[in-house]
Amino acid sequence: MKKTAILCVDDEKLVLDSLRIQLSRHFATQHLLEFAQGAEEGLEVIADLAELGVVTVLIISDWM
Repeated sequence: MKKTAILCVDDEKLVLDSLRIQLSRHFATQHLLEFAQGAEEGLEVIADLAELGVVTVLIISDWM
C-alpha cells in the first residue's frame, strides 16, 4: 500500500499549528501530515513527497 499525505497550506502559523493539533488527533496514524506557509512551499512539498513515492491525497488551504 502506498504512503499517503495530507498537506495544509496557510500563511498564518497559528492556523497551521491548530490544524496540526486537530489532524494529528485523527489522522496521524493513517497519513503523513505536511505543512507549508505558502503556495510555492506547498508545491515543493508535493514534489518532494512524490519523489519518495508518497501520494498527496488531500490539500487543505485557505482561499486567499
